[in-house]
Amino acid sequence: MFEADSDIRENSNLTSFLKQSGMNTYEALAERANAEPDWFWSEILDLANIRFSKPYTKLRDISDGPENIRWATGATLNLTETCLDAWIDNGIGDKPAIDWVGEDGTSRCWSYNDLAAETARVASALAARGVGPGDAVGIYMPMIPEISAAFLGVARLGAIVVPLFSGFSTPAIVARLNDSKTKAVLTVDATPRRGKPIPMEKTLTEALADVASVHTVISLRRFGGKVANSARDLDWRETVGAADPNFPAYPVDAADPLLIAYTSGTTGRPKGVVHTHLGVQAKATADFLLCVDVKHDDRHLWMTDMGWVMGPLTLLSVLLAGATLVLAEGAPSMPDDAFRLLRIASDKDVTHMGVAPTLVRQFMAQDPAPLAEYDLSKLRIVASTGEPWTDDAWLWQVEHICNNRAVPLNIAGGTELFGAILTSTVLQPQKPSGFSGQALGVGASILRSDGSEADIGEVGELVVTVPPMGLAPTIWQDKARYIETYWSRYPGIWYHGDWVRQEDDGTWYILGRSDDTLNIAGKRIGPPEIEGAITATGKVLDAAAIAAPDDLKGVAVVVVCVPAPNVTPDEALVAMLKDQVGIEVSKPFRPREIYFVDGLPKTRTMKTMRRVVRAAFLGEDLGDLSPVSNPETIAPIMALRKDTK
Repeated sequence: MFEADSDIRENSNLTSFLKQSGMNTYEALAERANAEPDWFWSEILDLANIRFSKPYTKLRDISDGPENIRWATGATLNLTETCLDAWIDNGIGDKPAIDWVGEDGTSRCWSYNDLAAETARVASALAARGVGPGDAVGIYMPMIPEISAAFLGVARLGAIVVPLFSGFSTPAIVARLNDSKTKAVLTVDATPRRGKPIPMEKTLTEALADVASVHTVISLRRFGGKVANSARDLDWRETVGAADPNFPAYPVDAADPLLIAYTSGTTGRPKGVVHTHLGVQAKATADFLLCVDVKHDDRHLWMTDMGWVMGPLTLLSVLLAGATLVLAEGAPSMPDDAFRLLRIASDKDVTHMGVAPTLVRQFMAQDPAPLAEYDLSKLRIVASTGEPWTDDAWLWQVEHICNNRAVPLNIAGGTELFGAILTSTVLQPQKPSGFSGQALGVGASILRSDGSEADIGEVGELVVTVPPMGLAPTIWQDKARYIETYWSRYPGIWYHGDWVRQEDDGTWYILGRSDDTLNIAGKRIGPPEIEGAITATGKVLDAAAIAAPDDLKGVAVVVVCVPAPNVTPDEALVAMLKDQVGIEVSKPFRPREIYFVDGLPKTRTMKTMRRVVRAAFLGEDLGDLSPVSNPETIAPIMALRKDTK
């Protein structure tokens, strides 16, 4: 159990908001936000000081059902006016907006004035090439300052951002650009990885051979890359550098798209989840400025990628708060710099940081001696999202990163919500691996398969009963798929796809994706419980539990593991791990087989892709692999099954 120090609680954004709203507890606020969504979201818009070019006539229109909810009807706006212009007008244009560090330690710092000028130049350069409001623009760049200007420049133009993971291969890029009918792409020639330039513009050029809609590429050539097509490809410094730094923000309708964030299913083409200028600002304010306590004086670091929703969410949350984003290119851990994330946090005086449980487990396997050299005393918040914790990793984080003072806040949501369904706050006690409450204004609930509400302690499906501002209104050009995917299981209720339970003290636990659920001899369990029992031994760094056909039981548990450093897998270790699952979880879930590999397929946000592990192990269709950041891990898993035959 962890409780924030009194000074952190008393000086939090939430405490101020509660006093303003006349309430005493977070639970009371959550209850009122669910019961009175018009009141709550109006307060959030005021808190964020959202600038409207034209005011709305009605805040929330649900007359056509929750799946067709409309927000701020009649209003127009552009998020760059709130995130940039407003701060400059308020006199903080010289404050650092982006403080960047490269893989080699190179640093650059942009003020709000600098970011606003480069944003306007991006919009000007695109407009000069015939890109206009409503056109889709791809961003295929690493985490450098220019990627922030790219995102905001597209938004300022009134165009639609199509962010692409910087590690995407050609087929993944082709699928997204063709689906969105992208007109232009902003990129770089290469990004360094362990000192070696990894080509990006070359990969993009190969993809564009199969994309007819793209007529403009603007590339920041950091390593002297050559132009592939002189009619299409422009140099960033020559084009953006010479463009007008005073491009006015284009006001778009509150319902118009800002962003198409692609997320994958097990089969079929990726889903283009649509977000709006208003929705992303409101949800980021409710989740990150309130619950995760991003403050005006914070220096925030969350190593992610603009191709996943955490990239835009991190950028916009920091700018909405008028804070400083510490941006880092490269990996959070390097062979010669195992604790790179923590070193950067120390060097850059970071106060607010994000981590991933898998990364923490990697840290745990290292010699902790270098940690003594880092000053993490300025950290106030250490947040995490994207995957379940194990108790040992959570406790290690509290001791070695939080130093038993910074508050470990766990949040869970998804691309479709641009934020959280479950959260933790500085006002509530934190339990290992848990969430202290539901996010504000989402009406989180747990349902059985028949739609009835689950009892306390009972596992069920996580759903959203009150659509929040920020919930995706559609899948790009496929409303029918949107309804089928999210609204068909429980009519009128958003289905998220996670197994959860809530304890009588109010703590929520996510037990894994419901489509990952293991059903062994009629008993159901989420893979994280089995994986947690195995990694808690200290002998295994990472694990993925999957269901495999079994002649006797119908389905049996198989676990694919990554051994901890200096651990040699043998029959004795396998037997010990199997027994540990039987002891910690239950004998029926004792794995039939345990295998060892060097790594598991992960997304950029470090989520284990169990469906890929299962498909590779069983020799099934691998489905969409575009989210996999380390595809080289798949072949060794495919070989495991062959080795057993």
